[in-house]
Amino acid sequence: MILTLALTGGIATGKSSFARLLMEALPETAFFDCDQCVHELLTKPEVARMINASLGMNLAGSDGQLDKSRLRERVFHDEESRRTLEEILHPLVREACRLAHQQAQHSPGILFFLMDVPLLYESAFPMPRDLEIVVACGPATQRERLMARNPFPPDLADRIIGAQLPILEKVALAGAVIWNGGSPDALRRQTFTFSTWLKSKMTT
Repeated sequence: MILTLALTGGIATGKSSFARLLMEALPETAFFDCDQCVHELLTKPEVARMINASLGMNLAGSDGQLDKSRLRERVFHDEESRRTLEEILHPLVREACRLAHQQAQHSPGILFFLMDVPLLYESAFPMPRDLEIVVACGPATQRERLMARNPFPPDLADRIIGAQLPILEKVALAGAVIWNGGSPDALRRQTFTFSTWLKSKMTT
């Protein structure tokens, strides 16, 4: 039996950093990244065709691949387009996550299955889990980190953040909260403490 962990938070709150640190502390962890799955799906010609047809426009770049910047502009300027995109991608991501979870359950030495699901609450993600973890920081810190990481216009950054449930509402729903408003060392210490607690759950 493995412990299934659902990781979420807001964009630029530090979910990926926490996941990396947790897997360093708990190498017996299998990991599924919904964002990475979406990235891979968007490179598939059949998925690109579905998106172009559903949105009624050709979003292919000069290389024939979906132009992600144009797609991002479209879906974060038009809520209906964002819902249409999610209706295409979410079932594919969920199925990939289900298969990864199934594989982890039958993999020797795996004790934990960690799935990074940015829209865990927004999408009512159906995968059963034993614990929901939210990585959070203050709204000003979140916006500052997003703007530093990505050269988005300020209004686009605000729309991307606004498309997700407010971070404090996610905190209220979580079974465990990692507060990442400080330094990388503070996140590392919290993650180590949390990993120690998780190990104890597997021995009790």
